[in-house]
Amino acid sequence: MGHRILAGLLSLYVVALSAGCAQTSAIRIGKSEPRRSDARAGVGESDTSRLSVKNKSLNTEAGEIQLTSSEEPPLVPAPTEAGSGELSLEHNSGSVVLTLAELESLALQNNPTLSQAGAAVDQEWGAYRQSGLYPNPQIGYLNTSANQSAPKQSNGVFLSQEFVTAKKIPLSQAADSQEVKRLQWDQEAQRMRVINDLRIRYYEVLGAQKAVAVNRQLVSLSEESLSTAEKQFLGKSVPKTDVLQAQVLVNSSRITLAEANHRLEAAWEQLATMAGVPSLPVTTLSEPGNDEIPDLDLESQWQQLLAESPQLKSAESELDHGWAALRQSEAQAIPNVTVQVVADYDRVTQSTTASTLVALPLPIFNRNQGNIDKAMADVRVDQADVARVQLVLRDQLADSFRRYKSSRVQAETLTKSILPASEENLKLTMAAYKGGEVGFRDVLFAQEAFAQSQIARIEAVTEAQKVAVEIAGLQLTGGLNPAAIGSAIQTQGGGGSRQRALLQEVQDRAAKQLLPAAQIGR
Repeated sequence: MGHRILAGLLSLYVVALSAGCAQTSAIRIGKSEPRRSDARAGVGESDTSRLSVKNKSLNTEAGEIQLTSSEEPPLVPAPTEAGSGELSLEHNSGSVVLTLAELESLALQNNPTLSQAGAAVDQEWGAYRQSGLYPNPQIGYLNTSANQSAPKQSNGVFLSQEFVTAKKIPLSQAADSQEVKRLQWDQEAQRMRVINDLRIRYYEVLGAQKAVAVNRQLVSLSEESLSTAEKQFLGKSVPKTDVLQAQVLVNSSRITLAEANHRLEAAWEQLATMAGVPSLPVTTLSEPGNDEIPDLDLESQWQQLLAESPQLKSAESELDHGWAALRQSEAQAIPNVTVQVVADYDRVTQSTTASTLVALPLPIFNRNQGNIDKAMADVRVDQADVARVQLVLRDQLADSFRRYKSSRVQAETLTKSILPASEENLKLTMAAYKGGEVGFRDVLFAQEAFAQSQIARIEAVTEAQKVAVEIAGLQLTGGLNPAAIGSAIQTQGGGGSRQRALLQEVQDRAAKQLLPAAQIGR
């Protein structure tokens, strides 16, 4: 009889416990399948689907905290995974040209930092899930043996459960959900870093390809000048020094061509490394339809940066986490309640007893004051960090626009003025030399000025396109750095220093070289 009563008490307690646990539900954020984003094929096109975070509100009715359907946390697109359209190396090696879209597909599949960023999100998902679990009940067995002073011999069981009050579990999940969103924004930022770095190196390879083509033409031109000098020397119309200078020019042009080829090889290695396939065979890249530099406006790009920057969204999510952690710390001051039920059966008196114990700590000395103060300070730190990120982005954008404007002006000036003038100057000088009107030194100056003008234009256009990628890509670079480090760490090879040196060389050559017409008329 006593055992049946004991079993009945335990059954009733388990039913009551299940009902109590069901009343305190956690935030449920569906871990939906990551959305796939298509990468841009060019700077001028709209980037991969932009993300916007709507204001979040928590519904605390009926003991629950749930994100409403219109305000669920944004699931930032994860790195594109290999699927039916994945690109294989065999496809690369057999292609005539390799497109930017194919390179982006390779990078999204193979870049290890994207796997790291995805794993960090999964780790936080685990923490979020764990924080929503209710404390386990405790069950135990007790035995009392009879003695002379207490002729009692009983066996029994006890069951205890800690009941969480003040909606601590939902508040804990609310804090963890903000961490999930922060890491999702970090994951999206890393994906954009990989894509931006790939595009920067893509334009670097295109510029190197063009430089090789120009230097090949210059080698042919210098060889033609050597042939002309040799013919005129045989006709005794020019001294042997002209032939020697022409030979020096040919050898110098060949050295420059070799350097251009080395630069192309290094640029390709960097491109293949960013794609995650260092063994990618050298392949001709498909070029954009023209060298047009996109027209960008500082204020428009700044507003876009404020609205869409994953770095800024990550900082804002960290601030939201701070507020949630503060609410969680305030709730921790309210003690939990522990209920224990003990039931035993005395074999001596053949009686069953059941007792209930209710316990909770009195918040007299410890009311979680220290953690509350810390959480409030963390909120102030996070608020300051949002402002700091905005200032950093503005500073980066200002520097990028300085380089963008400088490169664009140089490219336009070289294209419209310097390059046509140097080309015409070379033609006139060559014609004058064949007619015996000028010396070979003038041909040498004209040819070098034309060569440097062409290379400087390629450098200016390439630099402008690369900086445009940085600007349109929300200042996110550093695709091989861990996502936790952030951007503005890696430096891109072939930047402004080489471009400025080439432009100075063009200016120096122009200062030394007079137009043939002016020389003839002296």
